[in-house]
Amino acid sequence: MPVTLNPEAIGVFGLFVTVICFGLEQVGVGVNENTDHVKMQRSLAYVALFFGSFCQLFTGVWLYLFAVVGDHSQFLGHVFTFFGLFWLLVSAFFFKGGDKKVMAHFFAVSLIFVMLFTIHAYQAGLTILTLDLAVIDLLLITLVFAWYTEKPALTKLAGVCNLAIGAISFFLLYPHLLGH
Repeated sequence: MPVTLNPEAIGVFGLFVTVICFGLEQVGVGVNENTDHVKMQRSLAYVALFFGSFCQLFTGVWLYLFAVVGDHSQFLGHVFTFFGLFWLLVSAFFFKGGDKKVMAHFFAVSLIFVMLFTIHAYQAGLTILTLDLAVIDLLLITLVFAWYTEKPALTKLAGVCNLAIGAISFFLLYPHLLGH
């Protein structure tokens, strides 16, 4: 019997690394008055590009092409590809800058799609994924206001959300908890 390769762990690992790095920065771990914020943003851009974007895009495309998780392949392909593209834009923003209010609008539009993903995951019985997506919904709501108003307390809340997403994502690395 041929071995079926499942790339979900690569995509989830990319998510885990990215949100933990962003979350730690957002809650202020290692950040002080001497922090070079330009270097920090560039470093976060590299994490978002290679772990957030490339890992999740690879996973999404693999799921589309090879349907390795059966009935959930197309749905998970949508989710991973969406977040791969999401992190690609975030990395570009951190490399080149731009208007934070436009990014807040992007987060608001992204929230619509992620809410649909959350509903579908719930209906499909993917419990851990549903929980992870629900916290991502909360993160996106927080980011809309954090990036639009630039209030530090909202950035810290976004960091807590990212750390929670990372903690939940850790459990998605175990195939028996993926719900399929």
